[in-house]
Amino acid sequence: MLLILYIPLILASYLYENSTLITQTLFYEREDNPMYNLSVFATYESYNQLDIKIEDLEKRQFHMPSDMEPFKSIYNDIINPIACSHYDYETRIDESPFKFNVIRADTEETMLSLYDIIVSELYSEFTIKIPTKYLFGLGERNQKGFRFKEGIYTLMAKDVPQLLEDGKQPGKGVYSSHPVYLMRERSGKYHVLFFKNSSPMDVIYKDDKLTFKYIGGILQLKLFLGDYDPETAIKLYHSYLGGWALHPFWTMGYHHSRWPIKSSQKLKEYVYKHKEHDIPLDTIWSDIDYMNDRQIFSVDEMRFHKSDFEEIQNQLGVNYIPIIDVAVGVKYGKQDKGFREGINLDIFLRSPNTGQRFRGKVWPGSSYFPDFFHPNCSTYWRTMIKHLYQSTNFSGLWIDMNEPTNFCDGECDLQQGRDKWNSTMDYTDVNETYKNNHIFFPYIPGVSPLEKMTLPPNLYHYGKYLHKDVHNLYGLQESYETYQAQKEIGKPLPFIISRSTFPGSGHFTQHWEGDNEASYTFMYLSVGSTMQFNIFGIPMVGADVCGFLDNTTPKLCARWVQLGSLYPFFRNHNNDRAKDQEFYSLGDDVLLAARRNIKLRYSIIKWYYSLFLRSNHTGTIFRPVFFEFNDDVNLFKDEVLDTQFLIGDELMATPILVEGQTIRKAYFPKAYWYHFLSGSRLQKFEDPGQEHFVMCKYTDYVPLYIKGGSIILQQNITQVKSVKDLKNHFYAVIAIGEKDSFGTMIDLDEFSDQKIVEKCDQLNCILNVNFYKQDNQAEFTIVRADNGGPASYPLFISRLKIYGLPPSQTIKCSSNKIVECSYSNDNTFPYISNIQLNEGIGLEFGETTGVFKLTLQFS
Repeated sequence: MLLILYIPLILASYLYENSTLITQTLFYEREDNPMYNLSVFATYESYNQLDIKIEDLEKRQFHMPSDMEPFKSIYNDIINPIACSHYDYETRIDESPFKFNVIRADTEETMLSLYDIIVSELYSEFTIKIPTKYLFGLGERNQKGFRFKEGIYTLMAKDVPQLLEDGKQPGKGVYSSHPVYLMRERSGKYHVLFFKNSSPMDVIYKDDKLTFKYIGGILQLKLFLGDYDPETAIKLYHSYLGGWALHPFWTMGYHHSRWPIKSSQKLKEYVYKHKEHDIPLDTIWSDIDYMNDRQIFSVDEMRFHKSDFEEIQNQLGVNYIPIIDVAVGVKYGKQDKGFREGINLDIFLRSPNTGQRFRGKVWPGSSYFPDFFHPNCSTYWRTMIKHLYQSTNFSGLWIDMNEPTNFCDGECDLQQGRDKWNSTMDYTDVNETYKNNHIFFPYIPGVSPLEKMTLPPNLYHYGKYLHKDVHNLYGLQESYETYQAQKEIGKPLPFIISRSTFPGSGHFTQHWEGDNEASYTFMYLSVGSTMQFNIFGIPMVGADVCGFLDNTTPKLCARWVQLGSLYPFFRNHNNDRAKDQEFYSLGDDVLLAARRNIKLRYSIIKWYYSLFLRSNHTGTIFRPVFFEFNDDVNLFKDEVLDTQFLIGDELMATPILVEGQTIRKAYFPKAYWYHFLSGSRLQKFEDPGQEHFVMCKYTDYVPLYIKGGSIILQQNITQVKSVKDLKNHFYAVIAIGEKDSFGTMIDLDEFSDQKIVEKCDQLNCILNVNFYKQDNQAEFTIVRADNGGPASYPLFISRLKIYGLPPSQTIKCSSNKIVECSYSNDNTFPYISNIQLNEGIGLEFGETTGVFKLTLQFS
């Protein structure tokens, strides 16, 4: 259904044209509104999805492009919706003053009221009245806590390290802009609202009102209605964005980086050191040290040798990822191919003052910036990434400084060093098309001026797009081109870690949380930030463990490795002014904590990856606990929201995040809960949700608990140095709950990128694992998922470790495979049963179907 509403300075009546088109005109009372002729389009895209668009009839405002990449690949707007027999929402319009209301049909609750609208080319605002305080999202921001709190916030991609958000003027946005939130309504149902706008903006939250103030673009809201499970609304939003990209399996392993690592020989030494200290390692990273004079797309061949890159990856079995910044140094040497190619293809941005190429300053010094709107930029970027691949044979890429960052506030002083800059080649040609007068902004979001540490807002991109309108899209555009370049060089599953992101970036890239500091504050806030990015549609995310800026401490690093071992993306990285923070360089306690927790991660890493596969490109992985227990109001308390989280539905973590603590309180909602490693039961399903004291020393495993009704396939990680060492040998951890226990595993013989793409499309490499118990009999089954798939590979299960099973004297096993078993109880915890399957069970399934069933008889 499409509702079109015109708001000129006259009052007219309703006009019904047909069942899917309603037109209404009315008087608009805001006499201070700079644009009088506005139209409101309310498109009923589906029964649970609504689009609201307000724009001037003359279309003077910026519209996000829909006919060019990457935008046409990700935003699935429905232009001609088919009428539904029913809708989960209704729209109602108040005429004086104007207010656009959206009501949930079954509960009659107003989900949002849109009013106080001002629209102009350089300043617009609107206000939304929201139903509850349970508001999550609207980032990126370095703020303690997951819930969105009252204050003023800025959404503008900026490189501002160590900046903490306090909700006070000015707003303190950092690397990404995600104008989207998740709302829990009074009924307990959820919706997601996405403000589809790439302009810098302030969001002011006070009482029950959200006011958005922005400096360009149209007002377009996308509303996604879920039910009592927040995942339903989030999955609708992720589907609208085209879904998130699946990352390679090896990226689930541990990553190590350091600025600086000054030679390829040093890279190898770091790899050897991890092996010597029995710390699994899957990827070694390079910051800007590998470049020639910090010029992107170049390699200092005197210090970094291709033979070493090949040895690291082929002989040592470790992946390699280098950094790419976005600014291209104005340099004329042999290694400066990126500069010469950019000049030849004329893809660099132009100065709004002179029409010459815009000069900023980044790591290589005087720099030009690619214009990703330019039609030649795809050719340029992909050519240069292929050039870098020939020199390094990289496994994935790290794209940084792509807000974009500029060390000058706008254009650098062109007189300074002019002779040196011109050198033997002069590229001072003027393109009058790009010259532009200064723009006066009646309102400036965030820190003034807008060009602080970035490009000027009045700079034109190709196609006459003002930078103020497309600033927040820069990282998304670079991510798309980097993704396509990796595809073209033969990467079946491109892996990209980007600092700057925007809604839809997750279709191409993953994210790390930027230049954090070595402090308990930044460790604490990383939990909320990681959960936020799961809502934003970038679930492969994490913060730099132990902190990037300043010196870490052994106790802080021990705590952080406990937490970080459960991040989806797990990397240790620090800067050139900080002391060494490799886990083996901080003392025995940190080394022990690292070994234990990294090996715990590797023992469940195939199960962890299966969560991404079974989610099928939508939904969250690292999640708030209330996502699974929506009715428990205790889970919405900040002390629980901010410090506890779920991985999938099965595991809950309660890390210690406060300096000096070794004991904390943690809240356990109503369910069977067992300590994941020991199997000791904390509470039964009959018990109400309650607090328990959790003890954790600095050298301990992270406190981790498995929910009753879950099955996790775990592995023995003795002698494991990387994910390549993991065989298809498992033992099943089965947690008895109030219902049957369920889990998943992946049916692959190897986890190469190509095999995952070939075998795991449409979930056809997923096996469902079930445990059903009634009286003195239980059945353990492994069944291929309903959609079948190609031939599978042998999987071996050597043991069933059952939590919550009453102790028995004997056990009898029977199955459709040849199997013998032995049985024992844990003397310390009698409700833990170990069933040893002699020789292991070799499971093989046919082309489309297959069932393994083990029947256990207890007496």
